[in-house]
Amino acid sequence: MARDLLPNPEHSITSIATMLGVSPGTLYNHIPDLRELRTSRIAAQLEADTC
Repeated sequence: MARDLLPNPEHSITSIATMLGVSPGTLYNHIPDLRELRTSRIAAQLEADTC
């Protein structure tokens, strides 16, 4: 579920963790590539919006 929310820049990692009832650290522990996923998805979304 967290992976589905990552592309939306309106949701911070902290807000995603709160929605799921876990700490941000738990997300980072269970999704080791969390920062990279978020960065790459947001960049791809921005690129798609400008084309």
